[in-house]
Amino acid sequence: MLLPIRSRVLHYIASNPDNKNNIHTVMAGLKEEYGSERQFTYNNFLDHLLSLKENGLIDEGNYAINEDDQLVIDYVINEEGLTTINKYLPKKWRLNN
Repeated sequence: MLLPIRSRVLHYIASNPDNKNNIHTVMAGLKEEYGSERQFTYNNFLDHLLSLKENGLIDEGNYAINEDDQLVIDYVINEEGLTTINKYLPKKWRLNN
């Protein structure tokens, strides 16, 4: 069973706390699950990340400029994000940290 993609983005970030969870790494990590869907686009993932941040579920971490002179922002899960996962996602997706 696939989660709604925004929920899965939140779960992916929480499940990979040591990764650099930026738009590129999150998309790469979820490509196998969601890559064939029409919604699997850079702009949609940017919207998901910004929405999760604005709703207080993830925080901005490190910043860097990549080789294309673009700003890359890493995101980290916060307590509210973990609480949301454990409260609203199906049991098999919960993280008991």
